[in-house]
Amino acid sequence: MSYRSITQYAKLTALTASCFTLIACGGGSGGGSSKPTTTSSSVSSSSSLVTSSSSSSVSSSSMVSSSLISSSSSVASPGPVVNAGPLSTGTSNAPVYVYYDLDTATKLTLTEAEAATNSDWDIAFRRTKVYLNAKAKTPVKAFATGNNADFFDASKQPIKEKFIAATAESELVDFTAVTATAIPAATSFITDKEERVIGGKFYNYNMTTHVVTAAADKSFIVFSDGNYTKIRAKSLTSAGRTMSSITLGISFQDIARGDTTFLAEVDRTFDAVACTGNIYIDLDTQTKVSETDPWDIYFPCVTVGTDTGASFELNIAADASAIPDGSPSYTGIDKTTHNFLGFQPNLSTVLFFDTNPWYQYNLEGTHLLYSQYQVYLVKTATATYKLQVTSYYNETGTSGNYSFRFQSL
Repeated sequence: MSYRSITQYAKLTALTASCFTLIACGGGSGGGSSKPTTTSSSVSSSSSLVTSSSSSSVSSSSMVSSSLISSSSSVASPGPVVNAGPLSTGTSNAPVYVYYDLDTATKLTLTEAEAATNSDWDIAFRRTKVYLNAKAKTPVKAFATGNNADFFDASKQPIKEKFIAATAESELVDFTAVTATAIPAATSFITDKEERVIGGKFYNYNMTTHVVTAAADKSFIVFSDGNYTKIRAKSLTSAGRTMSSITLGISFQDIARGDTTFLAEVDRTFDAVACTGNIYIDLDTQTKVSETDPWDIYFPCVTVGTDTGASFELNIAADASAIPDGSPSYTGIDKTTHNFLGFQPNLSTVLFFDTNPWYQYNLEGTHLLYSQYQVYLVKTATATYKLQVTSYYNETGTSGNYSFRFQSL
């Protein structure tokens, strides 16, 4: 795989004559975007450019020149462009989190436990995953500007040639073009959030009539006790804001027995009106059971006003996992492919950067990651930043090393 060097030149006229190392990513071999480079650059006050190194120290002075950061306060809005990285997130076998504070352009050294209650970090990286600090006092939120629409065809499929040819240098113009006028209403920003893998996705709610109906066209596959079961809500009845009954279509696949496909669907109706406890269901036998029996899914029993019934919320057991049925629909699950199908626990975190991915994978059959050069707006408690991931590789082509640029608007 060839490497493309990217050089950005600027001169510091008023702040300092020092020279900083600028990593303007590219990729290479080793499982990601194919353009890693290491270049040397000076810093221009006219372009408001500063550079953050990949040092693991928590000291902001080790990440960005302290004199330059302090001088940035005199720079009119927008703030300086910061080129950060490469920041190492470990290997596939030993991944690590890297926590970053955009407000101070600093990499923070935190344990996972510390990060869970820390409001200083804004964005974190761990191999291909990017996280927002949703648990900060003011949750960090983001918005995808969609500046890279030309990287995709009319069917929203990636245009391979555009991704392969793109470099941090060629896509700088897109980054520069995003200004404060691109900041949308606050309601357009979203953060990482916890979500049930099935939850309330089995029904439809009519906002006009306020009627709840079964979403019979939506199936889910539950993996529990070593077997797979496809389920869907075929009909339901409600009492006020509770569910009085539900009919599930259940298709079982017994792996131990050697089933390679789901068996014929059977219908089972579960009564929940005036329930006195959660409704537990064993998918192997397709029957309602008690909490102390082996069970796979359950509906909470709730009282809302004068009505008692099941909550419109389907949960799976702690040792189970599930996925939405595929399109086209799965006829059976090959257990050897289980780890590649995206099975999730009952409650998991839905990441903004999963629904708005920063990369495309394996465009040339080489298992490399290519940045989409999407420009994101990241809103912290104190500022809104534009951010663009420019590489997943360091100068030697090693994957898991993030380089990105950002600027406050």
